[in-house]
Amino acid sequence: MPSLQQIVANWLKEAEAKVAQGGLTQADLQALQQSVQGTQPRQRLLYLHTRTPSITAPIVGMAQHEPIKGGTDTLHTRNEWPYVTVHDAVIDGWQIVAFPNLMAPYDDRELTYVGYEFILQKLEEIVNE
Repeated sequence: MPSLQQIVANWLKEAEAKVAQGGLTQADLQALQQSVQGTQPRQRLLYLHTRTPSITAPIVGMAQHEPIKGGTDTLHTRNEWPYVTVHDAVIDGWQIVAFPNLMAPYDDRELTYVGYEFILQKLEEIVNE
């Protein structure tokens, strides 16, 4: 699922090589135009569960939801997590849209929560599928 930024970056890299070899063609420019026209901003969601309600607390769970048709939730194992804390995700461009509910009932006989849940979003131009 390439973002608009990735598409343009890849196109520019290929264009530089073509310019060095004699130039771009009309077809190259049309391909870029089609890529750009086929995008729209979409909301990517990232659920991060932490040990405490601090954004610098270690992450204990993660789920990622991508805005693609027929997509499934991505649950990562601990060694695949791209972030160690919520703060790391914010530095990478994610925005916090929901902070943990600190008033959630707690009963240690029936634990229904995995840590403190932060919901983050990233709006990106995604190529239409």
